[in-house]
Amino acid sequence: MEVEFLTQPNWRLGDHLDQALATHGTPVQLVIVSAFASLAALLRLKATVIQISKAGAKVQLVLGVDLGGTSKEALQEVGSWPIPVFVYKNRMIGITFHPKIYSITWPSRGEIIVGSNNLTDGGFYRNYEASSRTIYSLPADQVAFEKARVQLRRFLEPCGPVVSLLTPEYLAGLLALPEIPSEGKARRARAEGIPRHPPSNMFGFEQIPSAPKVPKVQVPPATPPSLATASPAAKPKAKGAPTKGETFAIQIRPHDNGEIFLSVTAALQNPEFFNWPFNGKSTPKKAGNPPYPQLVPDPIVDIVVIGASAKPKLTLSDYALNTLYYARNHEIRITASSLPKIVPDKSIMVMRRSEAPGKDYEILVHRPDSPDYQKWLDACDQKMPGGGKEPRRFGWL
Repeated sequence: MEVEFLTQPNWRLGDHLDQALATHGTPVQLVIVSAFASLAALLRLKATVIQISKAGAKVQLVLGVDLGGTSKEALQEVGSWPIPVFVYKNRMIGITFHPKIYSITWPSRGEIIVGSNNLTDGGFYRNYEASSRTIYSLPADQVAFEKARVQLRRFLEPCGPVVSLLTPEYLAGLLALPEIPSEGKARRARAEGIPRHPPSNMFGFEQIPSAPKVPKVQVPPATPPSLATASPAAKPKAKGAPTKGETFAIQIRPHDNGEIFLSVTAALQNPEFFNWPFNGKSTPKKAGNPPYPQLVPDPIVDIVVIGASAKPKLTLSDYALNTLYYARNHEIRITASSLPKIVPDKSIMVMRRSEAPGKDYEILVHRPDSPDYQKWLDACDQKMPGGGKEPRRFGWL
């Protein structure tokens, strides 16, 4: 028997699980216990789980739904898998299901990983995490392995009044609960790697590799045009309410090089929305120039440009939106090279977090000739600071 103590990102749980299954083959049993589960992490795991399940392995998930960390979409996804999924929830206020356990059994080997890693992008790849891994040589360590599993039985073999099998009927009940959020809201609740305050020179920086891309899956297409039909006045902001929101609108002035300036003021008001401060560094075009903070990887977005007609002027899908913070000028810039030719000055760009797997934002651009332009202009109830020209406006919904 061997015990190791492991730190992420030096040792990433997601990489280890892939390598362990590739090295040791199909396990006899795989049990994953996690307080939170994200849709993206589940989609990466899906093919492996189905493959080893069809090969005869006993696979099960035990998930928590506390604190808004597991979304409706994540539950719908695992509800379609051909394995038992258990939901752990105590309805007493102040009691949270919080364990993270990964137990894998092969004919001649067993592993139990216990630590802080949730079944999420942060827990598997990006966050700083710590865990212990105990490796058992079977059958020599069979007694010790079984003893550990007995001690963890409450979670590995869940039963009792606070555990429910995720049947279609139980899933339907969960989806109807307001406390089970959408994936976008769950991501903000988990706030994995999303600082809540502006950057400070007091702190250092190191590049953390991003999570692998989510496999392409058949999902309903994102529908940014729904923003065009939504009334900005449908969610009025109370006077004196804090500036937070799920939808951001801003007047833009596209530059010939494709750059569009966003608002640092808005980023400071709602850091979670922009993943602010940015976690990477740009590569200078000229040697010797300093790098700028950059959002890494580029957010994947859908962009729709709306003009006078019902048919969009432009539609871009799965667009990698380069996003930089030019510290010297105190500016956030995104680059969308297709927009300057068809998007005039003072058009309004509307952004919201996407709930589609693999997408970060849905972006709708209303040109001044859009029928809904004035509605969105009215929603832009704040002015950009400084500048000699008429200040641009922005707002939150």
